Amino acid sequence: MPLHRRRLRRFRGLLGALSISVLGLIADHVDADVVTPIEVTMLGPGAVRIRVALGTTFPCDSGDNRRLIEGKFDAGNVVRATAPDRCVCFQQTFEPFSDTDWTAASMVCRPQVCTNFGRKKCVPASDPTIRLRIRSRRFE
Repeated sequence: MPLHRRRLRRFRGLLGALSISVLGLIADHVDADVVTPIEVTMLGPGAVRIRVALGTTFPCDSGDNRRLIEGKFDAGNVVRATAPDRCVCFQQTFEPFSDTDWTAASMVCRPQVCTNFGRKKCVPASDPTIRLRIRSRRFE
């Protein structure tokens, strides 16, 4: 086989592998642009403080995070926000010390649907909303 045909065949193989890699990068970028809705429902019976922040540093009010929601909300309130990330940092207080009794920070992420057919596979749920239902007492 002539040298130029071997080079052309090698170039075609390299071009195919490169195009698959580029498509993978584009797919990752499209997924990263998805906005995650957040819905916090205050169940009560009393008012408590909540913090929702972008970032992975605990506690949620760290200077490395960006606050999305912070305040004291009454029972029955529904607070909404959006986040450009899949996960947010969350903290809340409890009665009777609803201004000072903060929980440990936790990461709350978009819902996923996982299957165990063969091997475990998780995909984003059709509704990407992070839903938090907040009670004002620790043990109800």
